[in-house]
Amino acid sequence: ARAEDDSEIEDNVVELVNLPDSPLWATAACRGVVSRLDALFGVANFVTVLDLKNFFSVAEQVLSEPDPALELPEDERWAAALHHKVRDHSPALRKGIGETLVLLAVYADDLFRKRLGLDVQAQVSSLVGRLLSPPTTEMLLSHVDDLPAYAEAAPGTFLEFIEDDLRKPEPAVFGLLEPVESGPFGIGQRRTGLLWALEVLGWKHLGRVSRILARLATIPIDDNWVNKPINSLAALYRSWLPHTSATLEERLQSLQTLTERSPDVGWQVCLAQLNAGTQFAFSSYRPRWRDDASGAGYGVTEGEFEQFRRKSLDLALAWPSPNHEQLGELVQILHILPDDDRIKVWDRIDTWTASEADDKAKAALREQIRQYVFARRNGQLDLSGETLDRARGTYEKLESCDPVIRHRWLFSATWIEPPADEEEGQEFDHQAHQNSIDTLRDAAMKEIWEQRGFQGVIALLAASGAPYVVGKCLEPHIADAQDQIDFLDQCLSIDGQLQATADFCVRGFLQAIGDDTRGALLASIAEGGNPVRTARVYSLTPFHSLTWRLLDRHGNDVRDRYWGQVAPEWNRFTEAELTELVARLLEAGRPRAAFSAAHLDWRKIETSQLKRLLLEVCSSDAEPSDDYIPRAHDISNAFDELDGRNGVSRDEMVQLEFMYFRPLDHSRHGVPNLERRIAESPIDFVRILALVVGRDDGVQDPPEWHIEDPEKQSELGASAYRLLERISLLPGINDESIVDVKSLQQWVSDARRLCLKYGRARVGDEYIGRLLSRVPGGDDGVQPSLAVSKVLEAIGSADIRSGFVLGTHNGRGVVMRAVGEGGHQERELATRYRSWAQQRSPRYPFVASILEDIAAYYEHQAQWEDDRSRIEQRLGN
Repeated sequence: ARAEDDSEIEDNVVELVNLPDSPLWATAACRGVVSRLDALFGVANFVTVLDLKNFFSVAEQVLSEPDPALELPEDERWAAALHHKVRDHSPALRKGIGETLVLLAVYADDLFRKRLGLDVQAQVSSLVGRLLSPPTTEMLLSHVDDLPAYAEAAPGTFLEFIEDDLRKPEPAVFGLLEPVESGPFGIGQRRTGLLWALEVLGWKHLGRVSRILARLATIPIDDNWVNKPINSLAALYRSWLPHTSATLEERLQSLQTLTERSPDVGWQVCLAQLNAGTQFAFSSYRPRWRDDASGAGYGVTEGEFEQFRRKSLDLALAWPSPNHEQLGELVQILHILPDDDRIKVWDRIDTWTASEADDKAKAALREQIRQYVFARRNGQLDLSGETLDRARGTYEKLESCDPVIRHRWLFSATWIEPPADEEEGQEFDHQAHQNSIDTLRDAAMKEIWEQRGFQGVIALLAASGAPYVVGKCLEPHIADAQDQIDFLDQCLSIDGQLQATADFCVRGFLQAIGDDTRGALLASIAEGGNPVRTARVYSLTPFHSLTWRLLDRHGNDVRDRYWGQVAPEWNRFTEAELTELVARLLEAGRPRAAFSAAHLDWRKIETSQLKRLLLEVCSSDAEPSDDYIPRAHDISNAFDELDGRNGVSRDEMVQLEFMYFRPLDHSRHGVPNLERRIAESPIDFVRILALVVGRDDGVQDPPEWHIEDPEKQSELGASAYRLLERISLLPGINDESIVDVKSLQQWVSDARRLCLKYGRARVGDEYIGRLLSRVPGGDDGVQPSLAVSKVLEAIGSADIRSGFVLGTHNGRGVVMRAVGEGGHQERELATRYRSWAQQRSPRYPFVASILEDIAAYYEHQAQWEDDRSRIEQRLGN
């Protein structure tokens, strides 16, 4: 628009805003109508055909603008504004146009059709159709935030678009269903807009929306976001709070149709109605301008709730050709069913059992019955009489003749839940229960080994969640030494997906063998002379000194392979064992593995070895990047143990703390020696500063300051920056926060002189100002304290001033704000700093001016927050 046009528009806005009961609002640089609907009816008699034509032209121009953020990699789109990848038209304008389309679609025919002879609703539908063409994922991503408005503006067009797209081999809408990436900038909004659009339409178009959501729900979405097609679908049919205007009869018929057309999804919806646990519901998206949801979505009568729930249960009980998983889910809800329905469940299971030939499926269902009917943790059924007899009878019918299938429940996990009647009425005896399970496991393993041998063990391992237990229980049943060797040979020959499982089985087997027997067995296995196999067997043997002494019988090839591949397990090591394992693993180039093995026994490690371990963990890159990553908590504990020991100097602690700055940054130990060094040594402050910013005088830094490796330079620079931002131990301040003015003045003077010498005077002053902003206030409660005020006043540097202001702002931290609060918090801060300025003004006018700057900043922020709150409230109407 031309400048004179803008001026004329603003003049008109000013005139209207100043009217009593104005139809417009104006806040900061934003303008809008108080009521969109009132405005539409108010101007309806003055709207011409040309006005509507111009609106649709502008609407198409604005809404069809592609989102330039899509040109960026997905993990950078959150920062689109920083990359200048933003649309020419604001989100507020797009939202306003979208809502205007809805208003026109709903009301324009009554307002304009007779007078102007225009089918405005048809024009809205046509525009939405053009905006959604061609149907590509990129197009949908550009419109993702506008989809709810499009759906409300043109329901028929939107539904036809989705339905047509879903008939294609590769629907474009599937591109919106990718899992949300972890972290604070996930891409969940890509499917949120689509689901909100469908939820808007579900209030009136239950059948069509159900079919669409059922199709979308077949796409697996592995993330923890609640917004998923299956949840939007379930909300439509929720028995106690359906988010649709459909009548009860319509919902019952639609549920029946859903189970017939989309049985897998329909089953989930039916079962969701039968959940007896605590239930909660998220609100579905409601139409903003249509009355499709008027009076709906606020609950149903008790009778409607029971009728819908009964229908869901009847559908589930009469499900055609249920599989073992579905029958297992019915078993899980037995505790909420009446006795008659429980009998129906057992009837369905018995019918299925009689025709099912898959022993594994039978065993899986049998395990569901054991866990949810007989297990102690789920003993809420209170079965008795016929239902109890049916449960036991069905459980017996499902028992397999194959010992592996019959007994694999015993090896499904390390801990097996006890039956419901075990120690009933008494305090549960965990050890007695474990002894009982051990007895059952021993008998089961004996049967499996005798009937099926090694193949039976392999079949058991394939379905076991406790392979270590399998090996441990098997050992008593292979008494012959040669049989033991043969068993280990067979396990070691397994490769592929089962190799790791077989290795855990070998661990359990070797652990169960006595120390004397184990030595002879290992010697026999090593007779073949294969160093690779020998080292592998030793790496699966208990990790302690007895194994290492046996290992000493072999040559360097075996020993080097062992220490290069063994997975060190924490144990109650003696000091000698710990010293040896750390030394061996360090020699093998595995400092992180050594750190992992020793992390609970730092006190047992000699000082020089602990220093070497910490140095090599930080500097060695020989280990795989994702192996044995040290935790910040364990690193902090290691530093706590090392700090203050004889044999470690302050310089060494400073070096180590800087090397480990990132994990120590928020740890209990922190970096006290490093902070103390900077507080004592201005030159070290300048060297840290030199890692963050270069010189401004064109001169080269001393050679010893130069870092050749760019990646290392970047890493150290990041740590140095964070260190400068967090330093809390400041020069001239003791542990009681008492400031020695002379010491502080001397440190600041020396630091400024060195910053000037090394070409960093301006940035040095700025960081010194930040440091001074962190000094606690004085006894008079004023910030800065009198001591810091003297230093600031004596210097009077503009850069120290800006650093102090910036440090004060940054030191505020994260701000929590209630909805609609505005700038109340900032006004309180402005008042506080202005009061402090008045108190410091008589003696420290420079400091007072700094405090006035801070107060002015907060006043500006308060106004900005007020404007933002008012605009958000207006745009939300």
